[in-house]
Amino acid sequence: MIISNEVPLSIFKAKSSHFNLIDMKKLHFKILSVFMALAMLAAQTHSLSAKPLNMGVPSVDESVFSLDETALDAAFAGLDKLDQYLDENQGTTFSELKESGSELVAGLSDMAAPMGAAAGGDIPLGIPAFWWGCILGWVGILLIYIFTDNDKEAVKKSFYGCLVGTLLGVGIYVVALGGDGI
Repeated sequence: MIISNEVPLSIFKAKSSHFNLIDMKKLHFKILSVFMALAMLAAQTHSLSAKPLNMGVPSVDESVFSLDETALDAAFAGLDKLDQYLDENQGTTFSELKESGSELVAGLSDMAAPMGAAAGGDIPLGIPAFWWGCILGWVGILLIYIFTDNDKEAVKKSFYGCLVGTLLGVGIYVVALGGDGI
């Protein structure tokens, strides 16, 4: 009988591949843990040793942020007079006062413009209709339709913006993927 020091590899093949995968996974987790610990240590050390930056913050007039009730009352005095007049004369409307040229409604408008909606032909939030359509797509067209009260010219511009945005998106997709997806 011949005794050899060599052990056939086929006996350990199945077990060794299984153990190698587990060992490799553990090794990767250990390396990742050490790396993350060193990164945290470096970040903490850097934040403790970093010098404060004096960027020269511009001075701010803090009086802008305080409420001046007398100025507020003075600004709303005209509206208070109008409200009091309308309470005393129940049948009177804003339109009637405007037609008669009353001083109570001088400089006031009867159009409400909530949430930055267009008032007096202005564009919503100062953003042109084309960009609403280009960036937000059909949602931008819908918002322009609602905010401008169906201004056909603005809706058309937002539609062209949507069309350009869609064509740009498709063009970038084709260039990025080389046409494989189409």
